[in-house]
Amino acid sequence: MAQVLVIADDLIGAAAVAARFARAGQRVTTVAPEHVTRAAEDYDVVVANLDSRHMPPHQATDLVADVVEAVWPVDLVIKRIDTTLRGNLGAEVEAAWAAVRERCPPHTRLRVLLAPAFPAAGHTTADGTQLLDGTPVDRTEAALDPLSPTRTADVAAAFACQSGLAVRRVPVRQVTPALLAAELAAGDEPVVLCDAHTGPYLVELADAAARAHREHGVVWLAADPGPFGALLAEALHLHGRGTVAGPLLAAVGSVTELTGRQLDAVTRTGPARFVDVDPADLVRGDGQEKLVRVLADALTSHVFPDVVVFRLRASAAEVAALPLQQRRLLPDRLAEVIAGAVTDAQQAAGPVGRPSGLFTTGGDLTSAVLDVLGVQALDVGGEMLPLTVHGVLVGGVLDGVPLTAKGGLVGDDSAVAECLSRLRRAVQARLRTVRAEVFEHFPFTAGG
Repeated sequence: MAQVLVIADDLIGAAAVAARFARAGQRVTTVAPEHVTRAAEDYDVVVANLDSRHMPPHQATDLVADVVEAVWPVDLVIKRIDTTLRGNLGAEVEAAWAAVRERCPPHTRLRVLLAPAFPAAGHTTADGTQLLDGTPVDRTEAALDPLSPTRTADVAAAFACQSGLAVRRVPVRQVTPALLAAELAAGDEPVVLCDAHTGPYLVELADAAARAHREHGVVWLAADPGPFGALLAEALHLHGRGTVAGPLLAAVGSVTELTGRQLDAVTRTGPARFVDVDPADLVRGDGQEKLVRVLADALTSHVFPDVVVFRLRASAAEVAALPLQQRRLLPDRLAEVIAGAVTDAQQAAGPVGRPSGLFTTGGDLTSAVLDVLGVQALDVGGEMLPLTVHGVLVGGVLDGVPLTAKGGLVGDDSAVAECLSRLRRAVQARLRTVRAEVFEHFPFTAGG
């Protein structure tokens, strides 16, 4: 079920908020109110576009209440508001607050954190006044909107036009996180209006709100144009239930100095677990079953975006000293260990034990790995570096998994790190993709 419900009053705003959650790797959709219940079964974040900015207040509030009822329970409700205070600001926020309060246990400290700032778009809040590039929004073109003109830049006054909920303002102050959390939790007003002037301050505000939830028992309903609500969801660790996936698996058979430097660079870019192989032991068959267990354990004990690197650990001279027949066996033996480990990991941990992305380096090793995994085809997406391709595996135990494959002596010291970064982006896109049949249940509509 969905963890986050976002209630928006227009399509562009709804889609912009959805994009923020999508960039964080969550499964998110924007739908009309009649489709929210079905969407909540398949997505981490449901963004309901009410298309209500120009509706009469009573009609808009009914829609808000209906959407909360349809999706409940969720961990966080966000009421997306307009940066220039247009539309049914007070009516829709109060309707969301009332609908959530009705469903919370008695004595829950439910509060609205009203943060209308969007610093990246030039919208800030100072002394309770909403500004666009330093100018009060009622002195900008927003005041000329033919349907919902901005009447005042005073946020509390604009809110009070449609709501009787008491509002307390929290100015920007240089205080410790603990003090900011305490200030947010203080008082008994249902609405806390927060000034904000920069993006980093919104991050501090979200962290303080999450701390107020943990330490003071405050349950928040966010009301903002998009940035704060997404930051609050992150601070509350609402990362989505559908995004857990296995780690990336990197199969490295090269023992050149260049490969060594490329792998050193990988350790500086994120979590990496190395499973090392002695080539002499591998070709003799010594300890192959143990290697399968070690690699399978690494796959089941790590999750995306971590990377598990399965590599030969020897110098080029040591490998060259092996008999020719043994050197020829190395790619096949490495591939056999990988196949055994992938199978065991999936049996032990299910989908989480399955590598979410595969990186290989070297043509012989790539061919051996794809063969032993039962891959029928590689749906090639393009070339990211010379002799470095990316695509999707077709068939076999890793059907549908993104692949990046690089030639052995290719690229500079950062090449493998770049390949893994490209692979992570492909995996993130795949995790956000919901199966096609879901859309048969709720085709996209723009209106309410």
